[in-house]
Amino acid sequence: MINKEFIEKIEDMTGPKVIETVQGTFSDEHLYRVENKLADTIVLSSLSGLAEMIKQEMSEYNLPLFVRATSAERVHVFGAIRDDMQRERPFTAEAKFIGFDFNEYISIENMIICLKSRFAPTEDRDYLVQLLGNITDQQSVQTKDDGITQSATVKSGIQLIGEQRIKPIVTLKPYRTFLEVEQPESDFLIRLKDGRAALFEADGGAWEREAVKNVADKLRELLEDVPNVHIIE
Repeated sequence: MINKEFIEKIEDMTGPKVIETVQGTFSDEHLYRVENKLADTIVLSSLSGLAEMIKQEMSEYNLPLFVRATSAERVHVFGAIRDDMQRERPFTAEAKFIGFDFNEYISIENMIICLKSRFAPTEDRDYLVQLLGNITDQQSVQTKDDGITQSATVKSGIQLIGEQRIKPIVTLKPYRTFLEVEQPESDFLIRLKDGRAALFEADGGAWEREAVKNVADKLRELLEDVPNVHIIE
């Protein structure tokens, strides 16, 4: 009959061997952690929806919760590190909007449509809509370019309508972040060529830092009365 001591002896012989040396502790086998399952991340499309989910379910997670605006379009929520050294990621918010393709020429008619539907109202947006509307209503357009500014001469048949100087730089607010926050202003270079128009970014990407700040400020407003929640930019 096999006794308990014999079984334990076999287990000791077949198990991993650990050797203590002055250089450290060594084992002849690799050990792998059995990870506990984490809850699936819920993806939301608004900051208000994200704030409501945090309020309703924050007691289910390791506190505090950290809410980080990682970009103009995305917010992640992280829990505190658990005993097993894992960190929960319960929620993410991703902005939903129709963007605009900068640095590409499109027809003047499509540019007018995009300015009206993909940009928040500004004085320069209305200026561009009016300028391009005057051009597209005519039969012929000639542009002059001195490398800094452009001018457009509009003709209808053989009648000269006039020459209109175009602002080289316009300030616009394209939709590029959550619609619940103020859209950041940016400078753009407007160019006309062969009956088409294009907007080229001219602010070096500074708008994104402002957008992240606007998102973080909105989250602070939505979660100001909620304890154990930290907003990070």
